[in-house]
Amino acid sequence: MSIKIKTLDSGITILSDQFKSKTLSFGMWLNVGSVNEKKNQFGVAHMLEHMAFKGTEIRNASQIAREIEDVGGDINAYTSKELTAYYVKLLSENYLLGIDILSDILINSTFPTNEIERERGVILSEIGMYNDEPYDKVFENFMKTAFPRQSLGKPILGTKDTVKNFSKTDLRNFFLEHYNSENLVVGICGDIDEKIIEKEVEEKFKFLRTGNKSLKPKYEWKNGKNLHEKDIEQSHVVFGLEGLDNTDKDRFALRALSIIFGGGMSSRLFQKIREKNGLCYSIYSYASNYSSTGVFGFYSGCSPKDLNNLIEASLLELKNLRDSINIHEVEKAKSQMKAGFLMARDSSMNRLEMEVRSFLTHRKIVTTEDTIQKIDNLDVSKIENVINKLLENPQPVLSILGPNSNDFKKIDIGSFI
Repeated sequence: MSIKIKTLDSGITILSDQFKSKTLSFGMWLNVGSVNEKKNQFGVAHMLEHMAFKGTEIRNASQIAREIEDVGGDINAYTSKELTAYYVKLLSENYLLGIDILSDILINSTFPTNEIERERGVILSEIGMYNDEPYDKVFENFMKTAFPRQSLGKPILGTKDTVKNFSKTDLRNFFLEHYNSENLVVGICGDIDEKIIEKEVEEKFKFLRTGNKSLKPKYEWKNGKNLHEKDIEQSHVVFGLEGLDNTDKDRFALRALSIIFGGGMSSRLFQKIREKNGLCYSIYSYASNYSSTGVFGFYSGCSPKDLNNLIEASLLELKNLRDSINIHEVEKAKSQMKAGFLMARDSSMNRLEMEVRSFLTHRKIVTTEDTIQKIDNLDVSKIENVINKLLENPQPVLSILGPNSNDFKKIDIGSFI
């Protein structure tokens, strides 16, 4: 196996993957996300990620973008519920530039006041865009209902009120608290000389502050409904049950179940709800995993007149999963899982991200062979075990946005399953 993990003298963990490719991916993953925000901080992790590109002690925002793009590279970042990442994709010969710029961003960002005000306006526009998009809003309402008064249930972007009030001090304090060597994994994937990479990372990151490891809160699932009446063309629906956390031994079985239930055109939901009954254009199931909880559910958008029939029929399909899984469905799901996993590993960036996430979650790399073996070991009984676990004491959450949402105020969704 070509993957190596090493803790450098500076305390930084570096993950390197020797991968034959003309391109190279390099990134910094911080084990901190929006769930680490406290009250009145909601959105600060995301705003900080934006501000990291707005200037350092030796580069302004324009120089950061131009230096990477002048060599045909790409630089980007994202903030998720539990992670923050900064990464570059480059031709292999330009890897030193990528390391230099990302280390500069992590260590020397200055958060210019004029850029804070400019980016505040950008993020407020982004929040407005998401609020106008019913697909995004119905999921946001779902998480808010499933995890009330918890950071996991808050939008990653924050709210207009919180973003309007962030100061340079707020950004700086979050930065100093969480951006440290204890929370950082530096990853590189490509045709590399590991010794040179280690030496370069050690040199460029030597001034990174030490600190305390950021801990994730313990999440608590609550059942409930969020009915958002809105005069739009479609009604959007998200229904879910508490799923599995990202270390649960049955997480592969849950992914297979999601494929069987609503993963693709041959899935049960698609065939029954769309193909047979014509109740919608789009419907699919999903399984999300977090550090101490998860979500298993489905989404659909439909004509308001079909809303009641769609929800009833979809929940009936969920209920009918019990004692009905067959070998053919399991083998199909396993094939899809293996194909998706192996195809993703053809990309240096996807490959690197999977490896870093594996290390942050399990403190080790789950090898390709181990993953394939876990998938191959799935059978009907393992899938049925997960179904029984999900439906043993269901605490459903329903989020509807659009016309006729209020029709469900008095309906007990739990009675359907």
